[in-house]
Amino acid sequence: MPRKIGLWCVALSCAVSSAALAQNYPFKPVRILSSGGAGGPNDTQTRGLAQFLGDRVGQPVVVENRAGAGGIVAGEACVKSPPDGYTLCTFGSGAISWTPVLNTMSYDPIKDLTGVFHMGFIDSIINAHPSVPVNSLGELVELARAKPGYVTWASFGLTTSGYFFVQWLKKYKKVDIVIVPYKSAIQSQQAVVAGEVMVNSYTAGQTLTLVKAGKVKALAVNGDGRLPELPNVQTDEEAGFNLPLIKSWFGMLAPVEIPREIAVRLNTEMNGINKDPKYADLYMKRLGFRSANMDVDQFNAYLRKGRADFEDFAKELGLKKK
Repeated sequence: MPRKIGLWCVALSCAVSSAALAQNYPFKPVRILSSGGAGGPNDTQTRGLAQFLGDRVGQPVVVENRAGAGGIVAGEACVKSPPDGYTLCTFGSGAISWTPVLNTMSYDPIKDLTGVFHMGFIDSIINAHPSVPVNSLGELVELARAKPGYVTWASFGLTTSGYFFVQWLKKYKKVDIVIVPYKSAIQSQQAVVAGEVMVNSYTAGQTLTLVKAGKVKALAVNGDGRLPELPNVQTDEEAGFNLPLIKSWFGMLAPVEIPREIAVRLNTEMNGINKDPKYADLYMKRLGFRSANMDVDQFNAYLRKGRADFEDFAKELGLKKK
């Protein structure tokens, strides 16, 4: 009996200690490693979230850009960080669900990291330079079919939604589209504005500004529905080009051994931030994000399912691991 009491006391002590740890967290600055390039959608939302999170927890939250290699640079730094809640990392869907399936990596995001907060789904707009002689996704495909190798499409990596969309078009619509690589999302969009490349798929919020300024034209929306700002622009599904698996999202993760109580505390704080009207206007609606409203367990289940679904999708398209 004394031994059972002793074990119970140890367990209770650990539980109290963990709860106290979460309650007192954070007692020093927190850093977030952003896998996105400076000025891009990941970076912009991460910095907004850091500002609001810092205000809520009473400690500075500092963002460091670790862009490169489809999120691998940030991922490697993240898994090597102490799992104490003072290093968090933000990634796009590709870095977690897609890159590991197609690249040999020194770590596995599903096993070596854990989901803390789903930052939201993001609609994108397939857009073209004004000089491109098409006004819809259907017309773009017809142009590509009539002139093999003529249409150019910007991509900021081999594990991005735009890249997979082009691969899907090549396989199922029998077209020859040339992919032009860039280092970051924002560079790929700047290339379309400059006329270096014809087409790109980019975040809705930032693309809308360019559409209104006449710098690009919208061909289709990749999202759950038409955008109020572009009522006459079809979704890819309406245009007959639905690719439901390739929907972009951003999320915050941490080293896998982060105390659960801290992960839950962070998730609660950030879901609260999502409900702040000021944050929603500046960093959700303006960028084209839609809230996911997931807790820690739901987010991690979503990550596991996303990886499994993409493995099937890669096999369907014949995409091989490098």
